[in-house]
Amino acid sequence: MSAEMDSQARAAKGMAFTGAALGVILLATTVAQLPADVVGQRIGAQREMFRLFWPQGMKLFTNAAGREFTVAYHHDEAAGTFVPITRTAGDRDYLGGLDRGSYADLSRLLATVDELPGEHWRDCAAATVSDCAAVVTQAPRVVLNSYFSAETPCGPTVFAIERPSRDTSSRHVVRVAAVDLTCAPR
Repeated sequence: MSAEMDSQARAAKGMAFTGAALGVILLATTVAQLPADVVGQRIGAQREMFRLFWPQGMKLFTNAAGREFTVAYHHDEAAGTFVPITRTAGDRDYLGGLDRGSYADLSRLLATVDELPGEHWRDCAAATVSDCAAVVTQAPRVVLNSYFSAETPCGPTVFAIERPSRDTSSRHVVRVAAVDLTCAPR
């Protein structure tokens, strides 16, 4: 009977530890949701950093119909074509969203776009980036370093801000910016 009591005591200790750990996690997550003026700037900054990597807080998952998406296209000027550099997280190359490489590619895209001065964006309301070819050819070009992977072509690139279309399942272009990406030394 003492072996059975010993087993029950260990189980009770394990449940107590689990309960305490869950209580600490609950307290930490509750404090993290409080406004920055209540918990302080340090915890507020940590919360904002955490939200960058927490998928449910990403723009992709929250109110996607009202959001704008940045897409990069390699511009083959000779052929007049625009080949997408970036893909959605659900793309087949990302195993339908299971491969987290899409987050790295998104970070590379945003790091490159953040270096683009705001005055270089040009308005272009069109169904596709190809329909904005005239705007792209007249837009001033900016030289930026490429943060994309080595397989991604450098050179003439177009960044397009796209919004979901209410009429179809595709997105439409709102603004474009023409850049020349220089390949980073690898």
